Amino acid sequence: MIKQVTAALVALPILWACGGSFPEPKQPLADAESASRSAREVGANAQPDAKLHAKLADEQIANAKELIAKGDNERASFVLLRARADAELSLALAREQNAIGAEQTAVEKSTTTYNANNPDAKP
Repeated sequence: MIKQVTAALVALPILWACGGSFPEPKQPLADAESASRSAREVGANAQPDAKLHAKLADEQIANAKELIAKGDNERASFVLLRARADAELSLALAREQNAIGAEQTAVEKSTTTYNANNPDAKP
């Protein structure tokens, strides 16, 4: 009887660990890769801060893939959360710089048009 109880107590944690395995984070991986790709398409590589965060995201995605290959899916999912956050920050920074550039272009164009239509106006 004691042997059976001991065997059950030893087997219980093993069964619990196998039954509670963490699923492979396929969707978080796709989300992180998509956000990183979007940041680059918007022009993150042309902006130093955005480029840094895009690079960090890519490194974390590579790290997560290694963790998935080793079977550490839970840790990989957390690494992918960070990768997605960095990629989305990169995307936001790139969009911000694009908006600033568009604003400057619009102001210059407006000033040029105004000056062309009002030659007597003082600059």
